[in-house]
Amino acid sequence: MAKHARTQKRKRRGLLLGVLALVVVAIAGLSVLLRDDEKKPVTVADLVVTDLEVGTGDAAKAGDTLAVHYVGTLLDGGTEFDSNQDPDEPLTFVLGDGRVIAGWEQGLVGVQAGGTRQLDIPAELAYGDQGSGTIIKPGDSLRFVIEVVSITPPEPTPCPEADGSSTPQTSFDQAPPMCIDVTKTYTATVVTNMGEFTIALDPAKAPLTVNNFVVLSRYHFFDGLTCHRVTFNHVAQCGDPNGDGSGGPGYEFDDELPVAGEYKIGSVAMANSGVNTNGSQWFVVTGTDGVALPPDYSLFGQVTDGLDTTIVAIAALADPTGASQAPTTPVIIESITISET
Repeated sequence: MAKHARTQKRKRRGLLLGVLALVVVAIAGLSVLLRDDEKKPVTVADLVVTDLEVGTGDAAKAGDTLAVHYVGTLLDGGTEFDSNQDPDEPLTFVLGDGRVIAGWEQGLVGVQAGGTRQLDIPAELAYGDQGSGTIIKPGDSLRFVIEVVSITPPEPTPCPEADGSSTPQTSFDQAPPMCIDVTKTYTATVVTNMGEFTIALDPAKAPLTVNNFVVLSRYHFFDGLTCHRVTFNHVAQCGDPNGDGSGGPGYEFDDELPVAGEYKIGSVAMANSGVNTNGSQWFVVTGTDGVALPPDYSLFGQVTDGLDTTIVAIAALADPTGASQAPTTPVIIESITISET
């Protein structure tokens, strides 16, 4: 149900516009792929997922491109409002990019190529109280029967040039491959409008996290971003392309957690929104409250130069009353340069 440049032959205007401001929730693990002898409904938060035919191959996940045929009907009464049965031009879309309704985003996770899945979608995961077109009324629940023609995983992200000459990239389809040599020493020089500081990265302790930081830095992902959160006696948090704590690079990767008591002033660790949700946001511990954090954040480096100057200057921009977590003066990352020896 992605937006098409061309007009479909059959009633496509309502379904493919995607005009609702629905939040597409995190979808990993929400649907259950059934064996051939277990083709019975699975309810997922009022979404009913039924595998009419189980396919083969890898299960669909966020970032995959799906090609599908489908028929959409009103759950109440069965009136058909949309379909795509064109054998030469199935509907294609990227799962998880927000261009299809939430019921599809949730309900197609785990489906396999060649499978046929029925989705009974409540209104709040479809078009809510706005409706769509002339057939889908406010509050209507929908049924889709979806035949999955193919599932194509995203192309892997190539490793950036070590000399920093790669073209800047601001979003990615998936986590990068391992581009660093964990036997080498990596150092990041961070230039901000408040001065410079240097981070000694620790690939032996956190290879995935250091690799991620190095790759993003060499793709100039951080250039121009802010340290949007500076909290008193706590941390300075940076690396969000949205500038409000909600953004990331387009993927998530697993934790590499320290033991309790390892954080200290100048520790550099990943911010997250839960287990294994690391992306691009990271923070520097600036005070004793940060030192006392539970070991829930991947620790991957230590500020070695600029701790008593630049980091102190950034930490001084925290609102001591706690009324705001934004720094009193914007902190902007001008560049991050990675060296390796």
